[in-house]
Amino acid sequence: MPARIPRLLRLAALAVVVIVVAAACRVQLDTTVTVRPDGSGTVTQAVGFDAAALARVGDLRQQLHVADLEAAGWTVDDPVTEDGTTWVRAHHPFANADEANVVLGQLSGPNGPYENLAVTRTSSIFSTTTKLTGTMDLSAGVAMFGDPQLTQTLGGDGSGGLVAKIEAEEGRPVGEMVDVAMTVDLPGATDTVSGALGSGPQAIKVSSSENHLFSLAWKLLVVALVVLTAVVVGLRIRARRLRTKRMMRSRLPRR
Repeated sequence: MPARIPRLLRLAALAVVVIVVAAACRVQLDTTVTVRPDGSGTVTQAVGFDAAALARVGDLRQQLHVADLEAAGWTVDDPVTEDGTTWVRAHHPFANADEANVVLGQLSGPNGPYENLAVTRTSSIFSTTTKLTGTMDLSAGVAMFGDPQLTQTLGGDGSGGLVAKIEAEEGRPVGEMVDVAMTVDLPGATDTVSGALGSGPQAIKVSSSENHLFSLAWKLLVVALVVLTAVVVGLRIRARRLRTKRMMRSRLPRR
């Protein structure tokens, strides 16, 4: 996997820097995977800043450098404020399960937060089953952002640093100030797995099945109607031809 992949967590890394510098802040890291009935969909990675965090970080348009995200096919929205939280969202579309799995592989560094994420689709004439499975593991804390310099500065490698300082001053772990969530939205099924920075592994397992029986029955009915119509029309044409032949014969002079 290319070395630039962990940089997709830069938005989240910036959020953690804000948290440990200003302990009163709260930051939300949300991932949403949406799969439509045809197998296409979108992965959205979002970072939400409360008012205190936003005041500390300043103008997000100037602070965030997203050229590598855009080069990798992501679209980064302008910041938007919703219910007191300012969000920055990055979206990446996919056309099928294989493309979805490539995009999902770009969400994590070597230490998480997601492991073995995979979308699978199984289709038959009667149904289609869509699944997303994997693990959310936040136990690596700030080390999950995959940037050695950032990890050392924050103290996520056990060497102390800003994390230890803030935790000593606040009397609570930094993880309580950072919320992480993944929402999976499949056709007919939606689920969310969430946790605090530093929490242990949680299984992600969402499945939905679409029944094709009604659609199949409707298609068979349409085919039957088309065939019946063709038969009726054919019989009428044949009957008309027979009547025409009888009329022509009746008009012939008798010998």
